[in-house]
Amino acid sequence: MEGRSIYSGVHSCYAALEGMYVEGGRMDLAKAAAHLYLHMRDLERGFTYDHSCRRIEMTPELFEARSKFLVKLCREQGGSDCDEVERLVDYVLRRFELPQWALALARRKIVKISRLL
Repeated sequence: MEGRSIYSGVHSCYAALEGMYVEGGRMDLAKAAAHLYLHMRDLERGFTYDHSCRRIEMTPELFEARSKFLVKLCREQGGSDCDEVERLVDYVLRRFELPQWALALARRKIVKISRLL
């Protein structure tokens, strides 16, 4: 995939357009929870961004693909908790909600940008 990250890091589309982003670095359970939280946010409002930061429709199929990609990314990066990431993704895809413990993890990995004028 070319272009910038959609959700991760200070240079992501989310940072530029939404004023928040998921901490960068290796995928782990907390970061996966944060990504899932933002994926659900996008699904609920009906749009997300592509890798060129253009607004696109967030379909249930795209939601599922992006969510499952978190497991693949975790495994490619050699994460130690990828089985837990996979269980969380499966839970979210079945219920379309984060369990409370995962919501607490997600909140710690989402950085909000404060813009001082």
